Amino acid sequence: FGNQHRGCGHFVVSYYSGVTMDCKRPDCKLSSAHKHTALSCGCPSVWHDHRRVQNLIQEPCDNCKEAALAARVTRRW
Repeated sequence: FGNQHRGCGHFVVSYYSGVTMDCKRPDCKLSSAHKHTALSCGCPSVWHDHRRVQNLIQEPCDNCKEAALAARVTRRW
């Protein structure tokens, strides 16, 4: 769950729902359809959270605002 900022396009996570989804891919280490039985296989173990937008905010996120301000006030010699 989090906020979607339309000003910069970033999604800022507020908290994780804890609900995970199984991708059912044989090359994913966390999937129930994983093809290897060894614990040391080279398959990626990437975990994806289901994004759910709580608020749609029209301005940029705080990090982008800080970066824009820093770019404006920095001295250029």
